[in-house]
Amino acid sequence: MDNPLVLENIKKYKLDNGLFVVVIPKKNIPIITLQISFKVGSKNESPNRTGMAHLFEHLMFEGTKNIGKGEFDRFCSLAGGTNNAYTTNDYTSYYMTLPSNQLELGLWLESDRMKNFHVTKEALENQKKVVIEEIKQTVDEQPYGKWHENLSTAAFAKDYCYSWEVYGTKEHVEKVSLEEAEEFHKRFYSPDNACLVISGNVGKNVLEMVNKNFGIIKSYNNHTGDKIFKNSVIKGGKRLILRDNVPLPAVFLAFHCNGFIQEQIFTAEILANILGSGKSSRIYESLIQKKQSASQAGAWLDQKENNSFLICYAFASNPSITCNMLYDDIINETEKIKSDILSGKELRKVKNRIISQLYAEMQFSQGISDIAAFQALFWAEPERLNELAVYYEKTELKDIQNLCKNILNYENSVRIDVIPK
Repeated sequence: MDNPLVLENIKKYKLDNGLFVVVIPKKNIPIITLQISFKVGSKNESPNRTGMAHLFEHLMFEGTKNIGKGEFDRFCSLAGGTNNAYTTNDYTSYYMTLPSNQLELGLWLESDRMKNFHVTKEALENQKKVVIEEIKQTVDEQPYGKWHENLSTAAFAKDYCYSWEVYGTKEHVEKVSLEEAEEFHKRFYSPDNACLVISGNVGKNVLEMVNKNFGIIKSYNNHTGDKIFKNSVIKGGKRLILRDNVPLPAVFLAFHCNGFIQEQIFTAEILANILGSGKSSRIYESLIQKKQSASQAGAWLDQKENNSFLICYAFASNPSITCNMLYDDIINETEKIKSDILSGKELRKVKNRIISQLYAEMQFSQGISDIAAFQALFWAEPERLNELAVYYEKTELKDIQNLCKNILNYENSVRIDVIPK
């Protein structure tokens, strides 16, 4: 499939303070999107202060020495823009979409909260309550909400940086002090640990505006915290039984696979789609349409920098269906795909779906900025976004088969059974 959305004239710069700047002109879009991504996520936290990265994302909207509480969103909205942020295991991103004539406002807002971060004790306590309530609603009180944190704990060595969830624990979030928050900003929210992407209808003086707003910010050169990844931290061959307030049993089966920094991640994503993405996928067809043992079933790829999960899941369709039955049905499909020769037609269908989704995202400045920032942050190659479809296209039937044989086995898996109390 040829790429109809090749983005030309991608410019990249490095400011004196180390900030990586990417400019992607797209004149047919009457808006611009600024995305600033920092190479800090939950993996950079201390085991006794989990949730810091996510909490800090909230704190970045609490105001600065120049901008009062709530004013960041107000300035953005009055200019006709929107903004948001998200935190992952490996990085944190902030994005803002504005009319193209409001670019300098966006640059000022983003540079100000990098340079003049200021949070009061009152704001910290408020956001800790917000985050703790979020954990309660999305994990503690959510049916089937606790399985993933149990997976993280079981799948890695104790205190390894992927052994906890991005949101952390309520107890750790509650203990975060004002001094710890300020130190976190100094360690990780530094220009030389960030990438700024601007896409859309940008003018000729965009770099001048970036320098004016960001060039004066000092770099701390102190953004350490990654733990060295070794295969020994990976744990497999495990089964956990989780009793929860749920109506019916469910099974989650996670297979360790390569991190997203390795090219094999494209093959893993294709495999996850073949197994469980859409109504024509193997797990969906078998468990829902044919056997009717599950009400929901599928698979997806949970990506992290150093180690990802290919996760298969199934929710029982009625009380007579047990976790063992669901597990056996899933294993039946993973074993078949290890031994059966995939058809070129099946592979082509999945490639088309993934690449079409990629192109759909690249039609918008926000999607362009998000993809480019990711490529810039981990590969220093924002132009790599034009080559992503090629990586999927390179995957051959033999690559799928080899990956299946390497990862779809019991010793490489963690099984979580969720059963009613």
